[in-house]
Amino acid sequence: MLAEIGLSALILAFIAAIYAIPSAIYGGRYHKENWVYSARNASLLTLPLLLVSTGALLVALVTGQYQVSYVWSVTNPTTPLFYRVTALWGSQAGSLLFWSLLMSLFSVSALIINWRSHRRLMPWVIAYTMATLAFFLGLSLFLENPFARYWVTPGLAPTANIPSYIFIPENAITPQADVLAQTARGLNPLLRHFGMIIHPPMLYLGFVGFIIPFAFAMAALASGDLSTNWIKATRRWVLVAWLFLSLGLILGGRWAYDVLGWGGYWGWDPVENAAFLPWLIGTAFLHSVMIQEKRGMLKTWNMFLVIGTFSAVIFGTFATRSGLIESVHSFARSEIGFPMFWFWFIITFISVGLILWRWNRGELRDEHQFANILSRESLFVLNNVIFVALFVVIFWGSFGAPIISDLFAGTNITLGSEYFMQVTPPLFAALYILMGIAPLSAWGATSLSRLGRALIVPLALTVGLVVLMFLTGVHEPLALVAYGIVSMAGFVAIYEIYRGAAARHRGLGENWLTAVTALFGRNRRRYGGYIVHLGVTVIGIGVIGSTLFQQQTQQRISLGETITLGDYQLRYDDFEEGLAADGRYIQRAYTTLFRDGQEISQIQPRIDVYTNPDPSQNQSMTIAGAHSTLENDFYVLLVGWDAVSHQTATFRVYINPLINLVWWGGLILMLGTFIAAWPTETLPERVRQRVAHDQPIGATA
Repeated sequence: MLAEIGLSALILAFIAAIYAIPSAIYGGRYHKENWVYSARNASLLTLPLLLVSTGALLVALVTGQYQVSYVWSVTNPTTPLFYRVTALWGSQAGSLLFWSLLMSLFSVSALIINWRSHRRLMPWVIAYTMATLAFFLGLSLFLENPFARYWVTPGLAPTANIPSYIFIPENAITPQADVLAQTARGLNPLLRHFGMIIHPPMLYLGFVGFIIPFAFAMAALASGDLSTNWIKATRRWVLVAWLFLSLGLILGGRWAYDVLGWGGYWGWDPVENAAFLPWLIGTAFLHSVMIQEKRGMLKTWNMFLVIGTFSAVIFGTFATRSGLIESVHSFARSEIGFPMFWFWFIITFISVGLILWRWNRGELRDEHQFANILSRESLFVLNNVIFVALFVVIFWGSFGAPIISDLFAGTNITLGSEYFMQVTPPLFAALYILMGIAPLSAWGATSLSRLGRALIVPLALTVGLVVLMFLTGVHEPLALVAYGIVSMAGFVAIYEIYRGAAARHRGLGENWLTAVTALFGRNRRRYGGYIVHLGVTVIGIGVIGSTLFQQQTQQRISLGETITLGDYQLRYDDFEEGLAADGRYIQRAYTTLFRDGQEISQIQPRIDVYTNPDPSQNQSMTIAGAHSTLENDFYVLLVGWDAVSHQTATFRVYINPLINLVWWGGLILMLGTFIAAWPTETLPERVRQRVAHDQPIGATA
């Protein structure tokens, strides 16, 4: 019954989405309000229908309905309740349905919030969002249906695998429930980690969120309303999508660090890069769109950026789910690759065609010209160029070179991390330099002398920090330069917040706490952006430290012996193995960590083996042990051991300096995005003018 309910709701949602597309286009094109209202109602209907469909699958997962093939493939009787719930997005079919639910949620929310304020754009927003939703619902219905069930049909050989069907075959009977339960696969062990459980929903929210600004941009092109209305309607949607995508990337890095067992958090894997590419273009769009709001410039460029973000989302989804690339992160090869590729190609082609049509008609003409190279808009354009350059080199290394070599040379060329570590650091350095200079510039025109005066304090703080680092033992020239570039961006963010608070302190007589609080309340978007920059700075410092100064060794030692790395000593104390309550077979080493002869921690690296009735299907997961401080992580992996006596074991040991700043920087970044997502003006106009008059050059937006 659950399968029938879920499938019926899925079919009805697909019909509603399909109906909404021509109804919205017809109503918008010929000003037929009743048709537009009908399309809106059909769009709104997709959300409750998909809630029912997803709820039916979720209940089937929780209650162990193993006749449903998806439930059988991602759970088994030993799967805990928490993992049964999160198994909803644990494999292809369920994750596609979950993706569609989130897309419907975003689309319905955008319709409700913007229906009155941006009425002219709504028919076209409906058409684009429902076209995208209908495509993904079609994939779920026809290619990756999560409600297919196992049925035993007449004539099926006793030794044959039981096939699954969407609809009940004639004269079919239900397989034995106990047999299905005993053979159920269970969730992939690599997904049984909090970071990986939350990582996919965060990425999906980020991906789906970027569809909303894309739909509004295309609505502006289709309707002819090429003012900043579509930007105002999507400002918060862009920030929310960017926040979720950033969080998804950080959680993915944490999962890789904890579970994959290679001592790092970013391996330039193609699937990692597939999620990073829309983040790059989306970040460029976040900066570039401010130029259009402030100066009426870059209208065509912003349209291309928003299309590029959406296109990168769809291409990344295609690459991850089609089997185009092999990765520990990717889904299995399936039939959805071909239709997804054509959907990506067609919708991108139509969108680019709309831009070129409006541009050719002269309707995307800029209102101002660039004043000089030091103006804020010019620096933002340079920022955009670097983001796009990063996109190009990462796309080429991840997809371009492998695909072209396979198509035209018949060979599989894979560009590893060495390629990315050669081409990306100079571009990231340029980004940090611009992140430090651009906030000190002004809209319109800025002289070199005025910009230089604004840079004096941040530059002095940066030089002081670099000198201090040199005196405390950091003598690597590359590291000192890198730390200097990154830290200057952070000092500029702090200095700009200080200058704004100081202006209020002098002009209004407020104490410092009140001045800072009021500053953020008055212009959350701007000062929240500075907090984001500060978070990115902290992440950059963590990346530099953990990349340039990582130490590692691998040794086989006996009980009571130690491994020395740096000023740490790791002693092998004991070993145990046994079956856990949830069915895992745990193999754990007990070690003691010393620093300069003083005991500081007990570390227990382990390997969890998830058993299967078919021993060849057993899966294992390496769980690192770590002693974490702000200074570094002492990170231990259990590699091997004497299976009989456990007298010897092999450990791979890392010292990862400043790595925890990567995670702390992510939290700061999220805080800044939360602040920036709700920009409000709380002071009267006369007070705002007075504060602005008292602020120094570069302190006003």
